[in-house]
Amino acid sequence: MMTTIEIIPEVTSERTIYRAISGQQQATGSTPGQALDQIEQVLATQEEAQRSETIVIVQRFHPDNLFTAQQQARLQELMGQFHQAVDTGESLPSQTQQELESLVEDELEATIERAARILQKTQPPQP
Repeated sequence: MMTTIEIIPEVTSERTIYRAISGQQQATGSTPGQALDQIEQVLATQEEAQRSETIVIVQRFHPDNLFTAQQQARLQELMGQFHQAVDTGESLPSQTQQELESLVEDELEATIERAARILQKTQPPQP
């Protein structure tokens, strides 16, 4: 089993905070590293997380041909709704939750493809 952690910057008029999200667990920090440390502490108490590998995604929200500006804008909108729902102890409507999960999956797939492209560029040519 693989644990994924997504780190998302949240910009306010006062400052930027970073939110680390893994499943239903969340943590924040003033830097991506702080948010990651906080979520890792939460996950360390969960037995299954201790037996899994972890992939960390730092979302910088730059559009590209794998995940467009329109997809990013919708993801940010839905994440805002998600955070608001969590803060109030509510759930997202089923259709909204499915759309959010789909966009997160699309972004994960785009991230994997970006990583593969970077890895390919760093590998020497095969004889």
